[in-house]
Amino acid sequence: MESPRQLQTDGVAKRALCLYGLHTVLNNGTYLLGFYLLPQGFMRGGPQVAVGGMVAQEGSFWGQLGFTLLFNLVLASGLAIVLNLNRVRTVPAGYLFPIVLGITGGLISGTNSFAASDLTSYNAWEGMALGLSIGGLEMLAYVLVVAATANLTVYQYRSWWRWSGEWKATKVRRFRDLKLTRSEVLTLAIAVLLLLAAAYKETVFSFAG
Repeated sequence: MESPRQLQTDGVAKRALCLYGLHTVLNNGTYLLGFYLLPQGFMRGGPQVAVGGMVAQEGSFWGQLGFTLLFNLVLASGLAIVLNLNRVRTVPAGYLFPIVLGITGGLISGTNSFAASDLTSYNAWEGMALGLSIGGLEMLAYVLVVAATANLTVYQYRSWWRWSGEWKATKVRRFRDLKLTRSEVLTLAIAVLLLLAAAYKETVFSFAG
């Protein structure tokens, strides 16, 4: 097993750029897949869309804003951090978070499966601005959260496969020894600001429509 020092990954900026690039490639690819090969509304039964529908049903501005922040800041970001407490060989498990969101997000957009909006009612100019100012900000923030906390490894696994015989976790660090560098703290703070801005924009858009 590697020592905690050996488990340190590249700088936070490089982590963020690589993760965001990978997410973008997967998101664009699955968008085209959904648009050309799948029927509209194909992803409306998925958990991401279901959560969006629950938030959209909130009747008050501040209530919807609060629910959005609860999901984005506490649940989604918290899940990314918890995943990063685990590592398979040299890969933080939190890296799976933007990968999965890239795939599912592309399919949701490509099949027009949003719970509270219809993409066919917007032209390309408006649609791209709307997507980048809400979903784009959220995804960038999630990537920053994952990149900032990638070194918080506590448990390490030797295999991704549960039945490989090498899946058992080894504790490589105590929770009280976990800490972030200044650049990682700054990255995390930027992520929080982006989530606040995206949640406000999404709530304003929802009540303006």
